[in-house]
Amino acid sequence: MGMLESVLLLVLAGFVCYFIGTINFSKIIAWKARKKDITKLGSHNPGSMNMLRNFGFGLAFLTFVAEVLKAGLVCLAFKLLYEHLNVWGGGDFVYFLAGFFLMIGYNFPVWTKFKGGKGVACFAGIYIFSSIWYVSLSWFVLCFILFLFIDYGSVISLTYIGGLTIATTVYTWIMQSSNWVSIYITIMVWVLYALILFQHRTNFKRLFNGTENKAGFRAKVKKVFCHKKGEVIIDEEQVENEAESEIVVEETAESSEDNQSTNSELDV
Repeated sequence: MGMLESVLLLVLAGFVCYFIGTINFSKIIAWKARKKDITKLGSHNPGSMNMLRNFGFGLAFLTFVAEVLKAGLVCLAFKLLYEHLNVWGGGDFVYFLAGFFLMIGYNFPVWTKFKGGKGVACFAGIYIFSSIWYVSLSWFVLCFILFLFIDYGSVISLTYIGGLTIATTVYTWIMQSSNWVSIYITIMVWVLYALILFQHRTNFKRLFNGTENKAGFRAKVKKVFCHKKGEVIIDEEQVENEAESEIVVEETAESSEDNQSTNSELDV
């Protein structure tokens, strides 16, 4: 295969991955499950963290898993296809190139005037079928545990992404013997990390000002995994509305009893 054909196939991969990246599962899941637009709730960010704050751990985790699988499967598919076609050797270069354009599509979707998510789940998904998948999984478990104690989603997200970026750089330069593949992969992952930092710029301001919102992660996880058998998990808004209606009924009943007793006294 000639150079021109190889370049065109890389351009095609970038084009396809960009538009797949624009598919945002937080919007889909929020609307299908709760008939609400996630971009109009909380921080207005269509991502897993905003899903966590507004809808709890279950839907947030489902969103995260969906985005991770989307990114991972697309990267793996292009890697295997281009290895078969012998385009630029396939392998890690094509794998991370697909992930790069997925992230660009997720963060800057053309359908919503280039206003998208922050890309943490998408970035994490790039690694599930990568050469360092075991590092990604171990680091995720550790950051999950840290999230139970450090209740700031932005801090945990950037810690997780930063760790993966460093791990990728170290692994790539050791295994690729500092050739052109390691250079391009290193550039791509650090550009993506810088992009995620840019997307979190408002979080940095709130952290420095002491106004960053906590996620309530421990309470939301406990609500899912520590409820009694057979107990139905109800939204807080629903509970509040039911409580208010019960109070109204009770007050009405009490007032009617008072009226009856008053009337009976007057009759006497």
